[in-house]
Amino acid sequence: MPEFVAPEVVNGDGVGLAADMWSVGIITYLLLSGHSPFRGANDRETLTHIKEGKYDFKDDWFSNVSPEAKDFIQKLLVYNPDGRSVDLVS
Repeated sequence: MPEFVAPEVVNGDGVGLAADMWSVGIITYLLLSGHSPFRGANDRETLTHIKEGKYDFKDDWFSNVSPEAKDFIQKLLVYNPDGRSVDLVS
């Protein structure tokens, strides 16, 4: 599913633990809000949104979500894989 793909995968740079952690961030965002942070009208638009790497916590989606949960997501949805907190699962 394109909406779970990390930016480095979209850019053809390969996969690794950091790409998996990105997907965990997407899944967490989806579970807590009921919405996907990068979903577009079609696969191409979704991949474009991922390449842009911009998302937000819409108030109406995240009004009952703790700051700690948002922080967890923010540490995973970092565009640069080297900056992604893969040590969250260690």
